[in-house]
Amino acid sequence: MKLGFCASTGRTATTFLAKTLDSLTGITALHEGYDGKTHQKPLLPLINIHNARAWRDASYATELVTTMRDREHFVGLGISSRICLDIAYYNAPLMSSLISRHPDGYFIVMFRRCESFVQSATVTRGEDLTPAGWPGVNKPLSPREQFIAMGRLKPEKGTKDAELWQNWSGICRNIWLWANVNQALINFVNTNKNSIVLFYEDLIERPEHFWKTCLEGLNYFSDGRLQQCLLASNEKVNKRKYYGIDPFAMWGAGEQNFYRTYAKPLEDEIYERRFN
Repeated sequence: MKLGFCASTGRTATTFLAKTLDSLTGITALHEGYDGKTHQKPLLPLINIHNARAWRDASYATELVTTMRDREHFVGLGISSRICLDIAYYNAPLMSSLISRHPDGYFIVMFRRCESFVQSATVTRGEDLTPAGWPGVNKPLSPREQFIAMGRLKPEKGTKDAELWQNWSGICRNIWLWANVNQALINFVNTNKNSIVLFYEDLIERPEHFWKTCLEGLNYFSDGRLQQCLLASNEKVNKRKYYGIDPFAMWGAGEQNFYRTYAKPLEDEIYERRFN
């Protein structure tokens, strides 16, 4: 059995990715440690609040991989599939440790444009059942949202960004989050040339290209598997019915300038790859 790992900022349709790949004979795809089909049963040790420390401490990230994502954790599941994938946004700070531990594994990195990530991740009302980003600054948080936020990346104490954090809107906080997570991911891709790079927008706009890239990267392409994935794409793509945040053109001038400073140069670098 060959292992594989996927990382992103979150809000990149990884639930849908895991469910679709898990439906293919020969692939078991877990989503955030859960059964990829139903997302009801945790099969791997759950990683959440560990993430904040993993971002700060590479040695701790290595410890997490050793104690929570070693090969024995997957073998112990009794999986007979040819490929077993662990698809989770929280893998982002673990990718370098994961590839050191599993050098023959598959490594998938998913990107989504900053504007739509911020719109999806910045929830301003109601409970966010799948929180991946920072909420609107005045939104009351459920106990579950508070718990998950304990593991989310934020500026380190003592830095200039940490001093400014309390004055930032939810939009600015998620622009910062997008930029810092994706900087780590593009650094990983640049260092590991065999990475499978996927774009959320291709899943929507060029699904055949998206699935072909994914399956070929996993050395598991066939016309039949491609058609099965395309059928799933035609039936459903995991997309929010509404966004609580307006599009970029309606953001405040300070938020637009924040994007141009913190995110746009990196976004341009990443998205040069999409059609190359």
